[in-house]
Amino acid sequence: MTQVTQLVVTQPLMRQARNLQLAIIDLAKKRDLKPEQFRAHLNAIDMLAREAHDLMVDAEDEQQPAKGQKRGGF
Repeated sequence: MTQVTQLVVTQPLMRQARNLQLAIIDLAKKRDLKPEQFRAHLNAIDMLAREAHDLMVDAEDEQQPAKGQKRGGF
């Protein structure tokens, strides 16, 4: 039997958030949209903005020490 190992390289959370921000900017620059396309773009921007916000909050939480731990001591 053959074993397969899959390597998954995850990007840091802030980089993921930045990529979502760039996607939002790209969507916001679209011009000459029909009303239904405009609504779809707004919905996509809303979804991406919420996800980017969640990623930034998660990244901030990762950087803070856990409760009960003191900085710089034993």
